[in-house]
Amino acid sequence: MTNAIQLERDETIQSVEHHHATLQAATGDLQMWIPTDIPERIGVDVSILQLLMTWSQKQTVPSLRTRGMLLADADAGLSKLCDNVVGLSAVTLSKMISSWDQEDIRSQAHAKASQQVDEMVKECAKFQRGASFAVLCFDGTSKAHPRNLYYANGDVLSERDLKLLFTKRLKLAEPNSARRERIEEVAMRLATILFETFRNTHQWARTTVDGVPIRRGVRGLLMRRYRQHPASTGSALRDRHEQDAPLANFLANYLDHTASGGMLELSVFDGGPGLVRRLRGTSDLTSLSLEDERATCFECFNKHKTSSGVPHRGIGLYASMRELNKLGGFLRLRTGRLSLYRSFHEDPFREGEPASFADWPIQDGHPYADVAGTVLTFLIPIPEEQP
Repeated sequence: MTNAIQLERDETIQSVEHHHATLQAATGDLQMWIPTDIPERIGVDVSILQLLMTWSQKQTVPSLRTRGMLLADADAGLSKLCDNVVGLSAVTLSKMISSWDQEDIRSQAHAKASQQVDEMVKECAKFQRGASFAVLCFDGTSKAHPRNLYYANGDVLSERDLKLLFTKRLKLAEPNSARRERIEEVAMRLATILFETFRNTHQWARTTVDGVPIRRGVRGLLMRRYRQHPASTGSALRDRHEQDAPLANFLANYLDHTASGGMLELSVFDGGPGLVRRLRGTSDLTSLSLEDERATCFECFNKHKTSSGVPHRGIGLYASMRELNKLGGFLRLRTGRLSLYRSFHEDPFREGEPASFADWPIQDGHPYADVAGTVLTFLIPIPEEQP
């Protein structure tokens, strides 16, 4: 048996959960094997980011091995690897990096990653082109406060400036003005929610509950638009996600082979303690039953509930449910030992009712592994043609 976690190009949310289970069961360090290219899939990139953060924080020396990339091809291969959010994060979170023929390429890899982070700050990184835009904050490094999410004094962008950032990116991503207006209208309705949730990562996800800085973590935002065209068959969005049943079912409600449509994915992620640890002020979730952990997590979505002690700060997650309900959206949350979702098309939100979510199904019915940080993914259907 290889003492490694082997990432594949066709990972799903479900397969990432199996990697988490392997990691949790390990008694020693596990090497991470990663391909140079992982195609973009709804919710999968941020799931892998959370896996990488959980893995990195558990290792004595996080060791990365690039699958199929030989030393002779390292320059081109590392450029390709760092051209996506998963590869860039994997390199940045690792202390040892080797080629497939087991040669040390650590210095070369970190130099490529640093160059790409500089490109990201200038908003010309490859993963920021077209319909994809992500900004990563690497805590514990000099790259923790990129200026496209922070001001020069270290403060998070205001809600107004974050909306301006979205507007700018949408104009670059969508040349069709009528379609862009429909997408922009949806994005702006969630901009306040994203502002609140990202600001929370700055306030609460950079340290442990005891105030110790997180050694290895990534925080940030991802905005990505997926389109389906009328002639799609095997490449249809829902077909790509058939192994993740809640997501496939949600997509099936809006996408078919006769009408074009699309999805807007907006994700906020961090490698901090997670919602329940922060709210309960404990680093040990085993002191809680799963029922208590779930109930505590639900509290975070109730109006005005917050771990900060500041009145009204808890309204962000509550408001996210209200807005997603208006938009017929979908929410996935992964934190601690919980993997939850809610399709607001099937389970509408009603003002004043306590929060509720369903468990994301995984094969064999095993409990979810304990993970680092929190991932929130918001999905909103975008009609490509006017009704």
